[in-house]
Amino acid sequence: MTMQQRTEPSPAAVLISVAVLALVLTVAFGPLGFVIGLALFALMFIGSKKKPAEQSLPSRTRSRIRRLSTAGRVAIVGESYYQDAIAEVAKHATAHSSDEPIPATAVLVPEPSDGHDRQAVRVDLLRGDGCAVTAGYLRTDQAADYQPLLLELAERGEVGSCPARIMGGGQRHYGVHLQLGAPRLLLLDHEALGTAPTMPAEHQVTVTGEEAHQHVLHRVVNGHTPVHVIAELRDCRIAKGSHTGEHTLEVLLEGECIGQLSYAMGLRYCDVAQEWRARTGRALCEAVIVNEGTRGLHAKLLLPR
Repeated sequence: MTMQQRTEPSPAAVLISVAVLALVLTVAFGPLGFVIGLALFALMFIGSKKKPAEQSLPSRTRSRIRRLSTAGRVAIVGESYYQDAIAEVAKHATAHSSDEPIPATAVLVPEPSDGHDRQAVRVDLLRGDGCAVTAGYLRTDQAADYQPLLLELAERGEVGSCPARIMGGGQRHYGVHLQLGAPRLLLLDHEALGTAPTMPAEHQVTVTGEEAHQHVLHRVVNGHTPVHVIAELRDCRIAKGSHTGEHTLEVLLEGECIGQLSYAMGLRYCDVAQEWRARTGRALCEAVIVNEGTRGLHAKLLLPR
């Protein structure tokens, strides 16, 4: 997925054009022409001030949008300065009621050249046409942790993206929070399943039966742990034990099974996975593969509460 860049004349070009027009009017109509030219200049200046903030990412970071971990919730700051821009994104989204958050997609843009804060991270929201408008910034203390990773992505021609939720509207100011993982697990190691959304990563769930699939796990981690991946959940039946024949969910990595949920967890998440599959096409979730020494490699799924 790439962002479109909107091409518009620069403010300097507009002002030069107005100045030339004012000069022509002055020569043609004398003092009256000068007054008309001055009025045009004032109108253009006021119009430029009222225009909502809109950002196009630098060309080197528009090559690819990189999915970031959603295993966390981060509030942003400064939304009061960008209410018109946030409202523009919100009006094109649909929510079930005025009290529910409005879903959006955010991109995180590091700004090491910011004159006020060299560790700043700008938060933009994507509009329907692919252009981005600024909604605010990460808090200063959080930005210091996230910016180095985001700069690494920028060097590779990538920009980090995560789901966002817009709250408020109507008589209330808009606020924005991000579904964004902690810096230590921000970058997914394996994301071969494309841009399909993952289920909210709010609760850690263990996988059973991994001892029979260690070869798959070892191939995925390739000698490095912990590894942050995207897994797929698929309906299956329990093959052995006291709940043989009952429904649960098997866990797939790169199309191969690495285990399944217990009977109790299957009861809890089968309907959730089915609903997510109906909405998005696939029941995808984040997972972390860890090395537990003599117990081998194990996967911890990150699922909704």
